[in-house]
Amino acid sequence: MKILHCADLHIREKDIEEIDRCLKAIVTTAQREAPDLAVIAGDIFDSRDVRVDSQSAMMAIGFVSALMDICPVAIVLGTPSHDGEAPKIMRYARGEFPVIVAEKPEQYILAGGLFYVKTSLSADAILTLIPQPTKQYWQGQGGVSQTDQEIGQALSGIFAGFGAQAAEYPGVPHVLVYHGGISGAKVSTGQVLTGHDIEVSIDQLNLAGADLNLCGHIHMQQQLGDRTFYAGSPYRTNWGELEPKGFYVHTLTPDPLPAVDNPDETDYGYLRESRFIETPCRKVARIKVDFTDDEQAAMFSLPGLVGEGDHARLDFTVWQDEADLFDKETITDELIRQGALSVDIRITRVPRETVRAVEVLDAPTLRLKILEQAKLKGEEVDPGILELADRLEQTPAEMLLQQARGGGV
Repeated sequence: MKILHCADLHIREKDIEEIDRCLKAIVTTAQREAPDLAVIAGDIFDSRDVRVDSQSAMMAIGFVSALMDICPVAIVLGTPSHDGEAPKIMRYARGEFPVIVAEKPEQYILAGGLFYVKTSLSADAILTLIPQPTKQYWQGQGGVSQTDQEIGQALSGIFAGFGAQAAEYPGVPHVLVYHGGISGAKVSTGQVLTGHDIEVSIDQLNLAGADLNLCGHIHMQQQLGDRTFYAGSPYRTNWGELEPKGFYVHTLTPDPLPAVDNPDETDYGYLRESRFIETPCRKVARIKVDFTDDEQAAMFSLPGLVGEGDHARLDFTVWQDEADLFDKETITDELIRQGALSVDIRITRVPRETVRAVEVLDAPTLRLKILEQAKLKGEEVDPGILELADRLEQTPAEMLLQQARGGGV
């Protein structure tokens, strides 16, 4: 069985041409590979407030319809702030094969290119669909789970329950589609994701006993364990993302094994081949330099700053009185010469007085605050004032109040 797996499309107007190019690459691959199933693991849209007549909605429907002309399509809702309930409109997409959009945990049987809740037909696959778990859903189940951690733990029962149901179909591949965080996953900065949103562990996910766990929510493609995959987003949604972007094509091949309970019978495991296919998305390099920091300023060098084919964004923080020293046109010409396709330079100007005022506030003693304030104004400080400041800080507050009531200082 061959499965096309994509996620986190984040279709939005501002990147519509870039997204269109990447989605067409996915459809072209699907036409060539002829998968038995296509999976979109959440976050079709970048905003839940998408209009039905918008370019984003039309592109999403067109993409899903193109996949439906090739194979059945299974979709789970993604993050509420991105998808909301907008992907439900995909139910109205038309193609040769059907589409299902799961808004709550559900399990389906795929048989003969159609989805069933129950069927006497020979099953081709069991699909367990788990959209982004939300507090609203759990409150609707009785309100017993309120925190992200409680909800994450409560998902163990759902995974195990669907695993038991899938076990009723021996010799049939079981595919789990999940949108959400998994402990140990990495984001594009290379940091391990932990403590964010509702997340589950690999051990919890594996309670379902699926042959493949196809996930969305993390924008960087990665494999966790031997059967869990994040497809990542098919294009670079943020400046500075340099890792490959694309989607997976997974192939499950039956692997006959002696049955655990009876060696004379046969169980079926599945050998997995997973290929990551890159999309033709642009490279977006982001360079941040704070020229008010002497160390960063000394290390900055234009040669080799960007790579061939990069779209570069440069964020410079400079002293306000030195901003005119930065010639945007000259810098842009040099980076284009290095191979950049576009250059966006943004300059943040910082008044020196503002920084010095912060230094006054950050000074640890009253004496130092007075000295910093005088430096800011270019004034000299009377030594007697500094002595008085020292006495004030060294005198207990109760004594100062008593002296104030008596008219003295």
